[in-house]
Amino acid sequence: MTFDVRKYGAKGDGETEDTEAFEAAISAVSKAGSGIVLVPANGKYLIRPINLTSSMELYIQGGATIIGVADHNAWPIIPGAPNMGQGRNNGAHSPRFTSLIHAEHLSDVTIRGDGNSSVLDGNGDYWWDRDFPVTKGHLIEFMYSKNIKIHDIAMKGSPFWNNHFFDCDGVHVRGVSISAPIDSDSTDGWDPDSSSNVLIEDSWYVGGDDCVAIKSGWDCYGVEYGKPSVNITVRNLTCHGQFAGIAIGSEMSGGVDNVTVSNIRFTMANGAAKIKWAESRGGYVTNVRFQDFLVQGPVGDGLRVDGFYDSRNPSCSDDWKPPAPPRISNIAFVNIDGRDADIQDSSFHFKGGDDSPIEGVYLENVHFPDNGWDCDHVSGTAKRGTVEPWPPCDGIEPGSPMALFV
Repeated sequence: MTFDVRKYGAKGDGETEDTEAFEAAISAVSKAGSGIVLVPANGKYLIRPINLTSSMELYIQGGATIIGVADHNAWPIIPGAPNMGQGRNNGAHSPRFTSLIHAEHLSDVTIRGDGNSSVLDGNGDYWWDRDFPVTKGHLIEFMYSKNIKIHDIAMKGSPFWNNHFFDCDGVHVRGVSISAPIDSDSTDGWDPDSSSNVLIEDSWYVGGDDCVAIKSGWDCYGVEYGKPSVNITVRNLTCHGQFAGIAIGSEMSGGVDNVTVSNIRFTMANGAAKIKWAESRGGYVTNVRFQDFLVQGPVGDGLRVDGFYDSRNPSCSDDWKPPAPPRISNIAFVNIDGRDADIQDSSFHFKGGDDSPIEGVYLENVHFPDNGWDCDHVSGTAKRGTVEPWPPCDGIEPGSPMALFV
């Protein structure tokens, strides 16, 4: 069954608020047991944040735009995610604004469009120029949900992260384009967080932060929540922005395992592949493979694995320490062509800590301009004759425990 928001009173004129019509259509789906909420073409639908229901499809036809109301008083405030203990910004125990499209404890939900003319617009200009005592909201957030699909839409102007998948199982993103100014704050593309079985593919990102950032909680709250991100696949993306890398962390206290990232084109980034943590985090990052990258344009570090992102969670007690140091192991980089990259810092940045060394790194057919290596507490294998610049971790004394590639 299809439930057209216009039949529930939506004007689609870009000036009249259409929230009640959307809520009525979603309620009708819930009562029917399943159905499609249709957002018809050639309309601009102004809404406050809404909550979805199970067994529904939100279909944004080509030529239709859903626009978030540019008024923070219309966006409800909710607690931070339980593996964070607060909103991402704004101090200890701070809450956050809800997302424009929000979903909790749902199953079998699809958000679908007809391509780039099916638009979800967060009115970012209103948010980016203002400071708030709570963290800004996402465009889309699913929490404690399963069997989620987001296909063939354009997302722009998100106040904060575009997509946050928290404690979800079974997420498929395909054919999504994301855009925000490269100087916009924290406009990540996709953030799988303590989630499993996630596939993000065939999509595009231009924005002010990471293209994809895989997370699993922040310090004491991430360890206590104890839900890792596992079985994450990212493929066939184009990424451009101030940061715009494929990142793991820095909030990875619940652990990250079995990640495959392939066929990614970077045209601007501060590091194409990034793993970032701090010794205060605990947790682990294991069994990660980055392969088939084309890295062009201005780039900070070619590859960056760094254990000194020491932004301690202010909501944890001052004396809290993780039960064990972070463990970073089995990280592969294969078939990465960065010869046309304009490297600003190091070609390779691998810096582990005293208690959290980087172990089991593998490099094969990886090429960057000769901006050198920046190494500390890292071990692994670089296949001779296939990696440049060479030698690996140059300047380190042979046999030193600080850096050893063989």
